Amino acid sequence: MNKPILSLRGVEAGYGEQASVLSGIDLDVAAGEVVCLLGPNGAGKSTTIRTICGLLPTRAGRIEFDGRDITGAAPASNVAAGMAVVPEGRRVFPTLSVEENLMMGAYSHRKGIVPRESFDDIYALFPRLAERRTQLAGTLSGGEQQMVAMGRALMVRPRLLLLDEPSMGLAPLLIELVFDTINKLAMQGITILLVEQNAVAALDVADRGYVIERGVVVHAGLAADLEQTSEIRSSYLGS
Repeated sequence: MNKPILSLRGVEAGYGEQASVLSGIDLDVAAGEVVCLLGPNGAGKSTTIRTICGLLPTRAGRIEFDGRDITGAAPASNVAAGMAVVPEGRRVFPTLSVEENLMMGAYSHRKGIVPRESFDDIYALFPRLAERRTQLAGTLSGGEQQMVAMGRALMVRPRLLLLDEPSMGLAPLLIELVFDTINKLAMQGITILLVEQNAVAALDVADRGYVIERGVVVHAGLAADLEQTSEIRSSYLGS
């Protein structure tokens, strides 16, 4: 593996006065990799994403992004450094149009100028959004809203894309479209950390994977190797 662009060492985090959800997470993502984070509900996968991007404080440990310590950094600082998040549940702005949602994604773009080619790139990736650019995002289907959420994150041309449960609640054909898009992004060299319940699809697009249970990493390795591990197959792959 090349030098990590993202590195977590001994990271602990949680909510309010509760005990830590994460209990010492070690994780690396190298530039150009797709790394998936698997595990049961409540294991701490989404908490890991929220901690990396600065939405949750780090109680212990260290997070580095591109060789710089970002432990405790504000979300806006992390976005400015080249990190973008597609949150669980999509969270589009329902009363704004598709194009206005994309503009919100580019809000932090240098000097506040949104290059036209950024929109063109997103519409080439998601032709359906080009057809619906003036439509209110709240009137779109769940799959179309997921496209908006992904497109919004990509407007800043991130060095690291954090995807939190992108297939949640989608029909099978739309899940296939989402993962086809992840493959295209990977081929473009975009570095991705993917949290996903659909272990089969996640391991299919990933280079490496981590399995997290009760806030700790219990398995890590190449995606192809994890797919062949009997415990992973019985617990997450249904075989």
